[in-house]
Amino acid sequence: MKKVSLNNSWFFAIIPIGIFIFVALPQFQNMYESFHKRDLKVQQNAQELDSLQQLTSPTRKDLNNIKRLEITVPIHQLSIDRQRYTYYKTGGMLAVLAFMFIGMFGSSYWAKRKKNSSSNKQIEFSFDDFTTDAIGQHISWDAVKGSGSNSLSERLRKTAFGYKITSSAYLKFVAWSFLLMGLNYVVWSYIEFFEFSKEPLTFMHGGKLFFISGGPFVLIGIFLLFSFGAKAVLNSQKRKIVVDGEIIPFQQVYALQVLSKFVQGNKSGGYYCYEVNLVTQGGERHNLLNHGDKEYLLSDMVKISRFLKVPVWNNGVS
Repeated sequence: MKKVSLNNSWFFAIIPIGIFIFVALPQFQNMYESFHKRDLKVQQNAQELDSLQQLTSPTRKDLNNIKRLEITVPIHQLSIDRQRYTYYKTGGMLAVLAFMFIGMFGSSYWAKRKKNSSSNKQIEFSFDDFTTDAIGQHISWDAVKGSGSNSLSERLRKTAFGYKITSSAYLKFVAWSFLLMGLNYVVWSYIEFFEFSKEPLTFMHGGKLFFISGGPFVLIGIFLLFSFGAKAVLNSQKRKIVVDGEIIPFQQVYALQVLSKFVQGNKSGGYYCYEVNLVTQGGERHNLLNHGDKEYLLSDMVKISRFLKVPVWNNGVS
């Protein structure tokens, strides 16, 4: 019998799934039933008002009911319509959360499954001795980046003319979730305004509506999408590398450096993270990879080394 590991991310997926099925879903059903009853009641009152207004000889009681319904029906109808938009926003938010949950856990599961697949071949790779190299003896072994992720946050991906280093699918799902969640509220808020407001939408009012609805989430999502874009591009056709906003010709690349570092955490106590840095002929270092999944990092390191045809210096990462 296979032992279930508590470190499996799918184990912790039981918590949000259980909360949704046993707590949130029944609550949403009760809210919908209550809303549906109110909606039916308003429709019945509207039909009653229409019937009373068709009478040719209404009684005093009919006239009183007409007067009452002419006041209450529009108010209740407006309340129902506004509440309907609240449900549209809530439904959109739940759809985005489902998208984020499935995307994040799905990408994490797929990456782990791919890494642990039996079809993966063991790659034989030998590191060079940096202590026998003039540049290797003088470069720093301190981390280039002060922080880093404790999981697979960056991936090396094949392109038509080489490779690019970009954020993992896990992080991209986070960025898209922020953007879509914000757009959901912004779009429905503007539609609601145009349907119910009798005033024109001015620049100031539009800006206020944007920021009090989901505008901040939209801006955060856009920022994250740009931040999670291509970190480095290795182009064999142009024989250059674009990293840290700099263009480095292939002939300037001297070696790769792989090192480990300890990132101090706020509550967890910290974790180990790993870097793959590009070393130039002038001894400058540029970070290519920076995350906590050592197996993926070393595998991507081998691909970069063979692509650039340069040695790799290692100081304690195995």
